[in-house]
Amino acid sequence: MKSSRTISEIKDLLKQDVNADILEELAADERKGVQKLLVAYQKKIVAKQQLIEKFHQKEHLEHPYWERGQYVAGVDEVGRGPLAGPVVTAAVVLPPDNTLYEVDDSKKLSIAKRNELYKLICQQAIDISVAVGSPRLIDTENIYHATELVMADAINNLYLKPSHILVDAMTIPVNVSQTKLIKGDSKSLTIGAASIVAKVARDRLMQEYDRIYPEFDFIHNDGYGTRKHLDALEKYGKTSIHRESFAPVKNIHKLYQTPLT
Repeated sequence: MKSSRTISEIKDLLKQDVNADILEELAADERKGVQKLLVAYQKKIVAKQQLIEKFHQKEHLEHPYWERGQYVAGVDEVGRGPLAGPVVTAAVVLPPDNTLYEVDDSKKLSIAKRNELYKLICQQAIDISVAVGSPRLIDTENIYHATELVMADAINNLYLKPSHILVDAMTIPVNVSQTKLIKGDSKSLTIGAASIVAKVARDRLMQEYDRIYPEFDFIHNDGYGTRKHLDALEKYGKTSIHRESFAPVKNIHKLYQTPLT
């Protein structure tokens, strides 16, 4: 039995959720084009259900605190490995009724998806704090301890004090109970949200540094030791955002001079 709807109308219709009566109508339509659209729609629904199931699994660490009406903060860092630029941390507190279904480890997401989710996190979060650790702090304290200190800054700069912290593989020097998770940004919704916020914040900083030091290609390498970055380091010298304690930066004695315009 052929539906009274055109293929084009059905295509537009299936861009949103439809009820069982419409699905039954389309299932009875023998046109190949309709059946292809119906199969694609059903696959999309299954994928959405799987996404929501995964989302709920990622909330299991937060739920005990939410059920008691308590705040739980997720904390993560970005930028421990680069030769240049700061280490950036973020603390995020989410409400129990959030709909951040696609939040995941920021490294698994495209730039476009990260930016999209960043906006959603900012819209839905109860509280967000970002902290920045300078290259000089990293050189003075070492990268691991500097990251701990900057994570503490992120927690202390929240407007509210969380009852518990979920953190990705670190111990934060604050007087708040915490759970340390290996690959926590993939296991916890709030840590995943923090990883996205920290990543977007640091990327934007590196974009600004790229305008100041265009020879180093920071917009593409985020301060990591790519061949173009290393070649520029040899040719132009180290800048004020390079980490003096990191090899090969510590072997470079030439200082970057701003080109005359």
